[in-house]
Formats: sequence, C-alpha cells, structure tokens
Amino acid sequence: MLVDAAPAGRPTGPRLATVLLLPLLGLLAAAGVAAYLYTGPSGRMDDPRTAVTAGVAADRAATELSKERLAALSLLLTGSDQARAAYNTQVAATDAALAARPDGLADLRTRVTVASQEVAAGDFLMQYTQMISEFVALRQDLPHAATPAPVHAAMRASGWLAVAREQLAQVQLLERRGADTQAWHENLAAHRAAHLDALRRFAETAPAAWRDRLARVPNGLAGDPQPALDALTDLTAYTGTDESRLADSARNEQNRTLILGLAATIAVVAGSIALTVRAARATRRPRPRSSPPLDPEEFQVVRQEAARAVAEQAALRAGTSAAVIGLARRSQRLADELVHHLDTAERDEADPDRLGQLFALDHLATRIRHDNQRLLVLAGADTGVGRRDPVSLLDLLRAAQSRIEDYPRIEYSMIAPDVHVAPDAVDDVVHVLAELFDNATRYGPPDRPVLVEGRREGATAVVEVADRGPGLDRQRLAELNARLADPPPLDAAEAHRTGLAVAARLAARHGLTVTLRPPPSGHGLRAIVQLPATLVLDTPAPAADPPAARRLPPRPFERGQALPGGEPVDIPHPRSTLAPVVPGPVHTPDGPTVDLDPGAAKELMTGYQHATTEGRSSA
Repeated sequence: MLVDAAPAGRPTGPRLATVLLLPLLGLLAAAGVAAYLYTGPSGRMDDPRTAVTAGVAADRAATELSKERLAALSLLLTGSDQARAAYNTQVAATDAALAARPDGLADLRTRVTVASQEVAAGDFLMQYTQMISEFVALRQDLPHAATPAPVHAAMRASGWLAVAREQLAQVQLLERRGADTQAWHENLAAHRAAHLDALRRFAETAPAAWRDRLARVPNGLAGDPQPALDALTDLTAYTGTDESRLADSARNEQNRTLILGLAATIAVVAGSIALTVRAARATRRPRPRSSPPLDPEEFQVVRQEAARAVAEQAALRAGTSAAVIGLARRSQRLADELVHHLDTAERDEADPDRLGQLFALDHLATRIRHDNQRLLVLAGADTGVGRRDPVSLLDLLRAAQSRIEDYPRIEYSMIAPDVHVAPDAVDDVVHVLAELFDNATRYGPPDRPVLVEGRREGATAVVEVADRGPGLDRQRLAELNARLADPPPLDAAEAHRTGLAVAARLAARHGLTVTLRPPPSGHGLRAIVQLPATLVLDTPAPAADPPAARRLPPRPFERGQALPGGEPVDIPHPRSTLAPVVPGPVHTPDGPTVDLDPGAAKELMTGYQHATTEGRSSA
C-alpha cells in the first residue's frame, strides 16, 4: 500500500520547512561568499585598476628607457662632457620611473660610460631596445585580462600608442646614425610604416577625446621626430590619467551592481522564508490512500511498447547515419571533380597571379573535402585511404595545415626528422591534427602565430600545438579532456563543437592520446597528441619513384614546401612584439627573394603544387 503522507507521530510542517529553508540558506551563504570574493583584494573588483596601474607604469618605464637610449647614442657618437652629463641625468630619471631595474641594465650602463667613440653603438642600442620591447609587449598583453569593455578598449588603444612611439623613436635613432646603405633604407621604411600602422590602429579603438588630441600631434616623419615624440609622450600621460578615471568608473558601477544583487537576494530569501512558514502551518496530514494493484497484462503491454519505442529510435538513428553518409560521399565526389578540373587549369596556366588564384580555389576545395570527412566520422563511416608507405611527421603536419582556413599562422619550432607514421593511420592522424590547428587559429589572437612542435619520446611520438588565446578554466578543461578520453554520443548541446567530437572519435579509433593543458606562461592553451608505439616507425628506406612520376624542377632558393595560395613556409623565426608585419620586400638570411620570369614562375608554382599532394590525397 502506497501512502502520500508522513508516518504517524512525525509532523509534516517542520519537515517541509526544513526541505525548503536549507536551499535558501545555502543560496544566501553562496551570495555572501561571492560578495567577499568580488570585493576582496584578489577578486575581479580590483582587476581594472590593477591592470591600468601596471600599464601606466610600463608606459613610463618604456618612455624613460627610450630617452636614455637616445642619450647613450649621443654619448657614444660625441664622447663630450655635455653628452655624458645629459646621459647621467637621464639615468637618474629612468631609475625614478622603474619599480625594479631590468636584468643587465646596470652592466649596460657601465659599458656605455667607459666605451670609446670607435666602438660600434649597434650592440648597446640593441640591448636597450630589447628592454623597451618587454615593456611595450606587456602594455599590449594587458588588455587580454577580464576587464570591462570601456577599460578594455582604452587599454588596447594605449598599447598601440606605445608601439607608435617606440617605432618613431627607432626612426629617430636611424636618422641620427645616418648610414646610407640599402639595409638602412629598408629598416627606416619598415619602422615608418609600422609607426603609421600603429597610429591607425590606435585611432580605430581610442575614445573620441584621445583621437582629437592625436590630431594635434605633429607629423614626426616629415622632419625632426623629437617634437612628435614629445607630443606622443604628453598624449601617453593623458591617456594614462583617463584610463584610471575609466577604471574608477567601472569599479563604482560594479559596486552598484553588487549592492543591488545582494539586496535582491536577501529580499528573495526573506520572501521565500515567509512563504515556507505559512505553507508549513497550513499543511494538514492527509489520510492514507492505497493504489490499486497493477494488472500483469497491462505491465506486459507497457513493456512491449517500451521495447518497440527503443527499436524505432535505433532504426531512426541508423537511417539518419546512412543518409548523412550518402550525402557526404556525394559531396566528396563533387569536390574531387572540382580538384581534378583545378589541377588541369593549374598545369596549363602561365600567369603567376592567376595561378595563385587557382591555388586558393584548390585550398577551398580541400577544406570542403575535410568538412565532408567530418560528417563521415560522426556518422561512423571509415574515412581512410589505402596506403602502402609510411609518411614522415613533417609531411603529416603540412597536410593538416593545408586543410584549415588560416594556415599561414601555423609555425614549426622543432620537428623530429626520423618519425614516420604507419600507412593505415596517416589519414586519420592528419584529420586529428587539422582539427587542433583549426581550433588554435580560431580561438587564438589573429596577430599571434600558432606554434607546432613534433618530437620523439621513447617509442612514441608527441605533437604539441600551442596558441596564445584566452585559455580555459580548470572545470571546462577537465570536461573537455574527459570527452577526448571517452567520446560520448553527440548531443544538441555540443553540436556546434563537432571538431572536438571528430578528434575524439578518430583518436579512440587508433589509440591516440589527446590532452588539453594550460601553458607554463598561463596564457593560451596547449593541445598534446601522443602517437602510440604501434603507429610510430623508424625512418624507412627511400622508395624509388614510380616510372610515371613527375620530376620536380630545381628550387631557385632553399625554403620549405608551399601551401595552396601562399608562399613557401620558411623556417620560423621569432617575431617582433613591437611592430606588425609590414608589406614590402623582406630579406632573409638565406638570400633575397629571386625575381622570376613567367615561365620560371610557372615551374616554381608547379613544384609548390606537388608539395600539397599529401594534404589533398589525405583530405
């Protein structure tokens, strides 16, 4: 017999009050803890002011170090007592602006004061520039913190203002030294272009009052840069004061929000307590009510209906998967036909510009085939292509790179040359790496590269993909790692994260281990893929070319393989944190770019096309 009342001797009112009051008291306690953390020294309330204070201090340190660098150049060029006195005065001003001296600054100052005029100033200036670069990089990284929107926009603008001032200071140093060489002219043009680009970015994000003051800054590229540098220094001081005002305003707004939230929470808890007490008093113990026994025949009917519903759901899922597989394979055949026509057009094209456009279309077709493979993996179909030879790790990485949209941002730091992957796992490993590349380029800053490293660890191999994005909290990171280790069925909540689901399924198919970890620096995310020993092979003997294989023409200069629609991939080198990439001629240590006639350009692009064969064949 079922009863819908409490047993005799145990009143219902206190039990109901206990059940309803405990969650409300927990809510009130949680609100108190949240308020304490919100207003505490380490809470979010102080984040805007702390970030702004650090940014203003970085601006002041960079400005004074820039002045000290210019005074050091004057001392090294003239050696006069007046220049020495000016340098010592500026050193004192710099020490007053620095909270702590950078490593090596004291030794650098000693070397400057004892150096003779015959010593080249380039080494001293480079060390000053590296110290200033650290402060400017800090100024640009601060807006990535969780700050309110007005403060965030102002801090981004201040970061570009610091870049503009440093680039103009570099122009002033070059003009003071005055070396009439091709390298000197190229460096001068690059710093001028970077200065103008930083001012443009500053104007795009700065408040209206800041833009009005920028309009009154003289043009430092038309004559002596010093007046413009002084005006930019005054503008930096103004923007720092205005940033502090915006941070104070954001803090006051957060205070108001916190007070209103606590008041609303207390009102809800008080009203709920009152209603709970009233309901407890009005509760009466009802009489026992027995439920009729369940007929065995009715139970059997319910059981059969439940089994039929389960069978119908399984048949529906199987039919949906079959339909998705059919549509994906049909779309893949169309993409294959498009690639075939593009290959024919590329072989007959002699114009380098049109050939570059054809390679861009070829890259788009490769991405379409990659998306079709995603559908096949989610539907449970096999996507591998029959292969007979192992493939090197570098070729796998380049094939994965060719499948993503923002492939120029992928840079390689160290790739083990003796790692090869078993033929039956090549296509699925390429797909997993492409999903991780695509995730890193989508969520990382658009002006920062994605670094890739491949190394051997014992009998296994490890590929690490690192970006400088916002990162993930510990709870979300643990949840994603659990999904990668044991992929659950794709549900509606995760339907927009198909890349993670595809990578998890392919990793489980071949025994790969995919883990997401925060980097040691605390900014960004690292995706680590470990290939088991069963898939990692030693360096195979070079196979002879098939009789009908096409021989590649010799390369005009030694660089990495090309990707569709882009230049060959150079060996990565550290990027400057001060200036964005400036369009124009770039001279690398392996020699200047070679000018080619249309015929030679066609042969070169044909060689580049051959370098992407691995990426297209595994797509």
